Amino acid sequence: NIRELENVVERAIVLGSGDFLSPDSLPPHLHAPRDEQTVNVEIPPTGMDLEGTLTRIENGYIRLALERSGWLQVRAAELLGLSFRQFRYKLQKHGLRGSRGGAKPPSTD
Repeated sequence: NIRELENVVERAIVLGSGDFLSPDSLPPHLHAPRDEQTVNVEIPPTGMDLEGTLTRIENGYIRLALERSGWLQVRAAELLGLSFRQFRYKLQKHGLRGSRGGAKPPSTD
């Protein structure tokens, strides 16, 4: 978001010292390496079904990408950073049917 970027830069300029900005002038989440970023999660005391949870999360992202792309599979794959082949595999895994113009959710018949 451009406004967020403007706000971050303005804040760094106002609060910073010196004539230039460095990564240390920015909020930590903006210059932390991606592989070091974490997600706050908890495991319930009774345990959990990790595979089921991951499947539901993946399914949600696939459906959201399809909706945002107008059900165009190539564009949805790009949104998720997947190759088209990887995306097609995941469509099949989650029971989404491909169609000529894109993909369709499974019928509820």
